[in-house]
Order: sequence, then C-alpha cells, then structure tokens
Amino acid sequence: MLEFPSIDYFENTVVTLKDKMSSHWDAFVKEYSYLDEEALNEMEKKIGFVDQQPLLDFENEFNFTNSMRQVFVVEEQKWLNNDELDSLTNPSKIYVFDIEEMTLLNKDGEVKIGESILKMTKDGFLWIKDGDLSILDRFNKGDLSVFKEPNVVTNLDEVTGKGDCSSWKGRDYTHAYASNRKVILHVHFHSWPWKGAGQSEITSYKKSGSSWNKYSMSLSVRCDSKFRDKDCMFWTAGGTTGWKTKTAKSIEQTFNSWGSFPAYRAENGNSIIGGFEYNGYSNGLSLIW
Repeated sequence: MLEFPSIDYFENTVVTLKDKMSSHWDAFVKEYSYLDEEALNEMEKKIGFVDQQPLLDFENEFNFTNSMRQVFVVEEQKWLNNDELDSLTNPSKIYVFDIEEMTLLNKDGEVKIGESILKMTKDGFLWIKDGDLSILDRFNKGDLSVFKEPNVVTNLDEVTGKGDCSSWKGRDYTHAYASNRKVILHVHFHSWPWKGAGQSEITSYKKSGSSWNKYSMSLSVRCDSKFRDKDCMFWTAGGTTGWKTKTAKSIEQTFNSWGSFPAYRAENGNSIIGGFEYNGYSNGLSLIW
C-alpha cells in the first residue's frame, strides 16, 4: 500500500490529482473546440487520447502496480462491453470512490496515513489508529471482533444506521433519454474518519453497436448537503457547492465538512440533494434508501 505522512497530505494529493485530471481534459477540449459534440468524441478515439493519463503518471512515478483504480478500469470496461448496461452489476457499486481516491488505495482499499492504516470498503471504513497489521489481517480474514479493539474506529458495525440516519449511503438513478443514450445520476454520503462528504455525480453513456462508451457532452451538476450529528438529532453542517458545467463524460460536485468520526450522518431523503442538467433535461434527486 502507499504511505502518506498525514491526513492533510493524503487529501492534498487527491486535490492535486483532480486538478491535473481537469487540466489534462480541458486542454484536449480547448484544442478541438471547433468540433461539435459527436466529432469531439470521435477525435478522442482517433488520436487515442488517454483521459486518465495524470493518474497513470502518478502510479508510474511511484511504481504503484496495485491500485484500486487499475482493477476498477478493467471491471468497468467489461461492464460497458454489453448490449445492455445492468445497473445492478455496475462496478461503481463496489468501487464507490472517486477515481483519484482509487489511485491512492491499493486493490483491497488500503492505505497508510501517518501511523494509522485506513481500509475503505463499499460499505464503510476500518481505521486502525496504531497501524497494527495483525488487526488488518484478522479483518481481511473475516474476523469482525476487531471492531471492539481499542485502537479501531469503524462505521462498518452499523447495520442500518441509527433510525433514518446513516454514515454511509449511495444511490444511482438511471435516465435512458434515447434508445442509445443514457445518464447515471449518483448521490452519496460518506463519513470518513476525518470528514463527512456529500456528493452528486453525473456520467454520460452512448451505445455503439452492441456495447457502450462513456460519452462527452455538456453536463451540469450541483450538490446541496446537510449533515446530522451522530445521534441524528441536530443539523451540524451544511452547504451547497453551486453549479459546475463542463463538456465531459462525467463530473461531480462534493461538499466536505471536516471533523472527527462519528460526528456526521446523513438523513434519509433530507441530507443530500443533487441537481443535474443534461441534453435539455433537468433533475433534482435526493439520497434516499
């Protein structure tokens, strides 16, 4: 696994990778700004443009051949190579992190930060504060008694959350607005050991033959977030990201609020609301479960 000296260093690396990904894509779009939407997508294929090149460069710089991103990319391509996109088998339901975050996690969702080890799963996290590898090994072998260890913080021991609140939830909405076009509109809340994060994301797809491709088009997204406290009694943080509009295959907006776990929860239907605009459509969708 990769090792970072601090939480701030880890978070700043994620931000740096996001900035590099955005600049890399923006430069491509600017170079071919005279092309319409369809031609831009064709040009990307023609020249073999690699949209994740900054992430590949990062992995190569550190000789990191074990990233979660590498596994996800393979699984996503398998999913796209089907006549129908089955939302139930979408690998993003298992790999539930931003592509930049997946670049920093190993294939098992693990990373070392300071003296601690963080393991991220589709259902939440295990935070081993003293970095005891034996605890990680026990958990990986299915021993859930590690949740009771004094140096462990986790939200994986929550079965359904507290009442109508949860520290870790996500939902996809699919809109097939044409026979060969669709978008997946995603909203989620994740409570990390040091922050709460509400996110809205939109991803565009187009069918070609008997398979699908991510498809660049004008997309807009915003995220309105309100977080509950650990007992789901009081609103503790909230805000809106405002709109982001971009010609891209996928864009997201994330509202973060910093604090020690377990400070934040999302309330069913009330905490995360995503705004989405695409191809003349407009949707406002809540995180419900």
